[in-house]
Amino acid sequence: MLTLLRKIIESVIAAPNLQDAMHNLVVKTKESLNADCCSIYLAEPNEKRFRLVSSDGLSQDAVGKTILHYGDGLVGYVGKKLEVINLADATAHPNFKYLPEVGEDCFRSFLGVPIVDQRQLLGVLVVQQKEPRKFDESDESFIVTLAAQLASKVAHAQMLNQMKIERCFSKPIKGIAASNGQSVARAFVWYPQLDLDHVVVTHTDDVFTQVELFKQAIFQVQLDLDTLMLRINQTSSKNETSEILEIYSMMINDVSFSEKIVKAISEQKIMAVSAVKIVCEEMISKLADGGSRYMQDRTVDIRDVAQRLLSKLAHNQAHNYDLNTPVILVAEEVSASLLVEIPTKVLKGVVSLKGSVNSHAAIMARSLNIPAVMGVQIPLDAVDKKILVLDGTKGEILIEPDSAVREEYEEIIRRRRHMQEMVEKEFCQPVVSTDGQRVWVALNAGLDVDMKKEEKSFLDGVGLYRTEIQFMLQSSFPTEVEQQGFYAEFLRSFSGMPVCMRTLDVGGDKRLPYFKVEEINPALGWRGIRMTLDNQSILLSQYKAMLRASVGLDNLNIMIPMVTSVDEVMDAKRILDDAYQEVLDEIKCEGKTLKYPKFGVMIEVPSMLFILEDVAPLVDFFSIGTNDLTQYMLAVDRSNSRVSHIYTPYHPAVLRVLREIGRKISELGSKVDVCGEMCGGVMGMVILLAFGYRIFSMNLSSIAKIKYVIRRIDISQITRIVEENDLKDIEALKARLSDYISGLDLQRFVSE
Repeated sequence: MLTLLRKIIESVIAAPNLQDAMHNLVVKTKESLNADCCSIYLAEPNEKRFRLVSSDGLSQDAVGKTILHYGDGLVGYVGKKLEVINLADATAHPNFKYLPEVGEDCFRSFLGVPIVDQRQLLGVLVVQQKEPRKFDESDESFIVTLAAQLASKVAHAQMLNQMKIERCFSKPIKGIAASNGQSVARAFVWYPQLDLDHVVVTHTDDVFTQVELFKQAIFQVQLDLDTLMLRINQTSSKNETSEILEIYSMMINDVSFSEKIVKAISEQKIMAVSAVKIVCEEMISKLADGGSRYMQDRTVDIRDVAQRLLSKLAHNQAHNYDLNTPVILVAEEVSASLLVEIPTKVLKGVVSLKGSVNSHAAIMARSLNIPAVMGVQIPLDAVDKKILVLDGTKGEILIEPDSAVREEYEEIIRRRRHMQEMVEKEFCQPVVSTDGQRVWVALNAGLDVDMKKEEKSFLDGVGLYRTEIQFMLQSSFPTEVEQQGFYAEFLRSFSGMPVCMRTLDVGGDKRLPYFKVEEINPALGWRGIRMTLDNQSILLSQYKAMLRASVGLDNLNIMIPMVTSVDEVMDAKRILDDAYQEVLDEIKCEGKTLKYPKFGVMIEVPSMLFILEDVAPLVDFFSIGTNDLTQYMLAVDRSNSRVSHIYTPYHPAVLRVLREIGRKISELGSKVDVCGEMCGGVMGMVILLAFGYRIFSMNLSSIAKIKYVIRRIDISQITRIVEENDLKDIEALKARLSDYISGLDLQRFVSE
């Protein structure tokens, strides 16, 4: 039965359109259950009725014509109850309705299952039998599974159909929020000039010429990448964008990569374009087999390099971006180099049908401060040259909205721009509330920050340096010497200020392309400190690189991620002790000294709440990662568009845990900061202040705004508001805090 189920599901998924998918399902389901009939009725909500759209067993003349209004017959009853109805004798049921035109006179048994997606009724799947038959539990399970698979296909097809008919979409289309901000501009849909998937493998006798053509293509692509990197480096300091282009460059210059393609040309006697296709698709397949979203995101990079090579080999010039007006880039897969090729002065947003928050395009969009939404299901031809409203903060887009909606978003963008200009004027002032309480605001970073030295001096340090970004942008594990170079450059750029470096935090949706880990549930698997303790050479090497980089600067703090036990803290601290002693012995002969770094742990797993008193004597500080803490408290993957709406740091359980953590750490006399996204929003920051937190670390784009707001609020007053609510009615609490903030003429900072 499982084999049959898998085959039917595969045929549904692989079907080119909804009609074929439904036909495949009814035919194969009827056969698999040894039934006499299988039919699908789809809902037409505007008319409040169901229409028979596919059947194997009923009259084909009735397909597309037979209609049942909501509540009519057994089909309507299934839709109303939203539950499985299993009857051995359907005619005896009070809701039975005889429909002579469909030819179901001879059917007695009835098994109906609602087709539901995202709590919306889409239709009813029905199986019928001539003889009286009570379908068993395995039959019910079988058809429920098929209905669930069909639901996503129906929902997607209906959305595309509505868009193609109306050429617009009245409701926001949900995706994954990848880079904050809003924009309104015309869609610019990019199609690859030579699609890797459409290359036909062709043989040749002139192997020598094909090898030479390939070598020329490699050289030309490298020139293009060098030009792009030069343009980026001339406009800003080294950042994620230039680092990603360097990854592309390393791949092009990788001798083993070129050798594989040359070998394929020579041994198989095929055209250079064919060899590029074969080798790159093999690389893509190996990464995709890893199963994680991170691995799949890395396939975009390989595909982009392959398509650049194919374009050169086919004598196609790069796409001519003669753009003079603002555009929102839309593509099936937005690659890193594609994003960079469009002039930043006109690029106002990014929409990608594929990709996630950790794709290179998403990383670069955040680096460039461009709104981006990933994982959106829209037909490219239906949006090309259409006006889009893109909300990267909510992860939504609107296609051809009416003028009122457009004007509303344009006003939001104007207010946001005006607000940013206003708050930046106070960037260099200390953060003290109106009741005299000092608050420290530090920076979250992954690479060097494009800031002037004097601007950096007005930060309260770096609360989180994500070392994994450097690992993710490499083609192999960086050496200890390479790591020391990364860390030294960053520590020097923040000389005189504390810099907290987090040890390698990979796993879950952050995977290294050169370190394949296959797990059924990666979010709860081998990640963070668990992985580095199991590979102590990686952790030791990282510690030593950090310590050597800090010699003469003495501004290094170190913290470890994903801690769940005291043993993990003790083991990580022991390895740090060993690394410190080794580096100290090395530099003593040079007459140098080394300050032992402050050592801390991240609170991201709820279990940490119950062992704080055991961990506190072992560490100098705690740091709360609200992003993962919220995910683990609510069991929600926020990068999954199906459940991302459930993710909220304002859930009563999350807020109560944060309040309790702050209380316990205060009683223990330890230091704690908050470095998750929650503190980068005004409402989240205000609540955290009321809980007693005074040290925050956030992305650069939020710092000026948060500083501006804190200087205008009375922390003792918001503390009373939160205490009076006692977290029993969160919406009421947010309303009261909003009223208080509005009274200070700061409401626009909450709503933006």
